[in-house]
Amino acid sequence: MKKYLVLCAAFLLVSGCSRPLRPAEKEEARRASLELQSVMEMVNSRSIPPVDFELGSATLKASSFALLDKVADVLMKHHTLKLIVEGHTDDTGSAGFNEEMSLKRAGAVKAYLARKGVYPDSVRVYGYGSRRPLLKGDSDEDRSVNRRVEFRITTRDWASVF
Repeated sequence: MKKYLVLCAAFLLVSGCSRPLRPAEKEEARRASLELQSVMEMVNSRSIPPVDFELGSATLKASSFALLDKVADVLMKHHTLKLIVEGHTDDTGSAGFNEEMSLKRAGAVKAYLARKGVYPDSVRVYGYGSRRPLLKGDSDEDRSVNRRVEFRITTRDWASVF
C-alpha cells in the first residue's frame, strides 16, 4: 500500500507540473524563440551591444538599453511566454560575491523589463556566479566573455522549469 501511495504521488507530481502544449502555443513559442535568437545574433554581430554593467555593480549601462528594449518587445508580443534571465560573472572575486553579483545583475535586467511593461511574474532570474564559464582562461578577453546575461524563452509552468 505504501509503494502504491508513493507511486501515485510521484505520478501526480510529474503530470501536474506541465501540460501538453496546444499547437498554437507551440507555434507562439517557436516564433518567440526565433525572434529572441535574431536579437542575440544582432549582439553577436555587434550591431547592438550586449547587456553591460558598471564595473563591480548591478547598475545597467545605457548601452544595454537597445538590447533590453528588443527583448521587452518580444515578450510584449508574446505575453503568454516566460523568460529566464541567467546572470554570470568572471572568476575574479570570491565565490559568494560572484553569486550575489550575478543574481543582482539578472534582477536589474528583470526590473528594467518590468519598467518597459513586461509582466514581472513572467520573468525568473538565476545567478550562477562564475560556475558556468563560456571560456576557461584568465585573460581579460576570456573574463569579459564570461561576464554575461543569457536569456531563455519557456512555455513551461514555473514549477517544472528547475
